[in-house]
Amino acid sequence: MDPRILLIEDAEPDVFLVREALRQAGISGELTVLDDGEKAVDFIDRLDRDSNFLCPNVVLLDLNLPKRSGDQILEHMRRSRRCRDVPVIIVTSSDSPKDRAQTAKLGATLYFRKPSRLDEFMALGPLVRGVLGEEAKS
Repeated sequence: MDPRILLIEDAEPDVFLVREALRQAGISGELTVLDDGEKAVDFIDRLDRDSNFLCPNVVLLDLNLPKRSGDQILEHMRRSRRCRDVPVIIVTSSDSPKDRAQTAKLGATLYFRKPSRLDEFMALGPLVRGVLGEEAKS
């Protein structure tokens, strides 16, 4: 079964890079992109209300978003009735130890700092593949 990936990212160039990293890692499937924090919270709430909607297999979450922060989204997701255990990879430009500690405390699975070099950004694909592989085993 193809994975369902939720990307919460407001920067179009980064959405493109994530798509490319997934493609290069051979990951196909459904990619849902939400470009602000309010849409992300609404999406999670809809998943909780309607069991016809399937939770994503993994969430890729930026921290700096319009309307709600990545921290707020992660906290909301961890309180979700249906999707609280979905792996969340933080994908952000922040290298702040405070951000790393806060997202770990909130239950982030991995933390990926957006690099400035394209080849380094492509390392995201294998990280996602590894998380999806763990999901398939559980």
